[in-house]
Amino acid sequence: MDLTRSGEKFYQRCKVIVKELDLAANDFIYDQKYPEGILKVSAPHAFIQTCFSDIISNFLIQYPNIEIDLLFSEKTSEINEYKFDIILKIEEEVREENIFILNSYKRNFYATAAFLNKYGKPKSIEELRKHNIFLYSRADLENKTINSTPQLICNNIEILLDLCKKNKGILYIPDFLAKKYEDEGVIINCSQDIFSTKLHFYATTPYGSKIPKKVQLFLNTLKQHFQSITEAL
Repeated sequence: MDLTRSGEKFYQRCKVIVKELDLAANDFIYDQKYPEGILKVSAPHAFIQTCFSDIISNFLIQYPNIEIDLLFSEKTSEINEYKFDIILKIEEEVREENIFILNSYKRNFYATAAFLNKYGKPKSIEELRKHNIFLYSRADLENKTINSTPQLICNNIEILLDLCKKNKGILYIPDFLAKKYEDEGVIINCSQDIFSTKLHFYATTPYGSKIPKKVQLFLNTLKQHFQSITEAL
C-alpha cells in the first residue's frame, strides 16, 4: 500500500515520537537502576549539631553518582527560591501534603547539676518562671509553654550550652539536641513531670506520588536511620 504525501509525513513523525519514547523509557530505567544527578536538600539549622553529617556521608558513599546540594535554613523565601527536591522540617503541626514523618521529639528543660543543687529542681510551671530560660528556636516561634518571655532565643546549641554550663539559667531545647550532653552528664533533664508538646521531624517533596529514584533513596536512608535510633531506645 502506498502512502500519500501527508501519510508519509505522518508516518515519519510517528517514528520519531516512538524513538523518543523508547529513549525516554531507557533513560528512566537507567536512572532507576543507576541514580545520579544533583539532589537539593533543605534542612533546619538544628541538624547541624546532630548526626546529620554522618547520614550525608554514608549516603554519598553508597551512591557516589549522586551529588547533594544542602542548605540549612528555615526561611520560606529561601526554600521556595531554590526549588528543593527534599525539604526537612521540625514543626509542632504538620500542614503540608506528601509528607514523610521521620521521628517525633519532646522539648524539655535542662540544667547543670550545680545549678539544681543551688536553686533546687523546678517542680511546677510557676517555679520555672522564676529562672532565666534559654530557648532553642527560631526567633519567630512563640513560647506557649510557660507563658513567659525567654531571656534568650537562639538557634545555636553551643552558645546556649555554654550559658547553661556557667549556671546562668535553664535550657529549653528538643531532646534530640540534648541527648549527647545528657549522656555525658553535662546537663540534667529537670522537667520529667512538666508537659511538653511534641515536635515532628518530617520530609516533604514537590513530586506527589511520582518521586524520582534519588529522592526516594535519600528518604529511605533517613527513615532507616531514625528507625534504628527509635529501636535502640
